[in-house]
Amino acid sequence: MTESVETVRTESPPEKAPGVCRPRIGDRIERSVTRAGIRVRGTVHYVDDLQMLIKWDDGRSESLRSTDADRIRILPADDT
Repeated sequence: MTESVETVRTESPPEKAPGVCRPRIGDRIERSVTRAGIRVRGTVHYVDDLQMLIKWDDGRSESLRSTDADRIRILPADDT
């Protein structure tokens, strides 16, 4: 008779880079990639496990995948 041996993972999950996390509705964010040298800011209007909808201050809107979270920076409340 063979017994199964359960392997226990002792590794911690990989650390996220500072400032990279999933924003919440109403958060103010800044795009880390510039448009013509200008950092664009906007407000998060929708977030789920797959995507987030951002309304930029310049009038545009954009849907980003959750994997693109490294392309934005969540602004502190006093920085808006």
